[in-house]
Amino acid sequence: MPPKTALKEVTATEAPEQREQARWSTGKAAHIVILKSGEGYFGIDINIVQEIVLMQDITKVPGSASYIAGMTDLRGRVIPVTEFATLLGHEPSEPNEDTRILVVEHGNAHIGFIVDAVTEVMLVEGDKIEGANSAGASDHDYIVGVAKLEGNLVALVNTNSLLTSSGAGAELEAIAEAA
Repeated sequence: MPPKTALKEVTATEAPEQREQARWSTGKAAHIVILKSGEGYFGIDINIVQEIVLMQDITKVPGSASYIAGMTDLRGRVIPVTEFATLLGHEPSEPNEDTRILVVEHGNAHIGFIVDAVTEVMLVEGDKIEGANSAGASDHDYIVGVAKLEGNLVALVNTNSLLTSSGAGAELEAIAEAA
């Protein structure tokens, strides 16, 4: 049977993408932010998440790619924002009172993901998490595992891999640096 996947201890001096990738290993419990996008549930390493905020006004960036929603001002800090659903290849939902912006570290930038809802932050025991290969989710390198929680499957996402594989990471970082 393939090993279970969970988070492991890493140091704060590592780059965000190294911390996120290194954190996924065998046998340990994981603190994850559980979010909803479309009909699916996804989990993100809590150590990569900088903050979760209510939906803000988004300013479009002329000439930017379709996956870039725009920029928003969070307490004087300009953050580029993308639709989480779009990066997954899905149609984004219309914003409502549950819509949130999940701000994560990517390289030297902070990037916002628009998600349908953040349902909870929880500690998931290692025995509730399967590696992506054993769960049949290995087609996408950004899905690093699947957690079985209260009758729902939660796909565990490496945000840096998602941003890199979609091509969005470099453009969002450039917007952040220019702001």
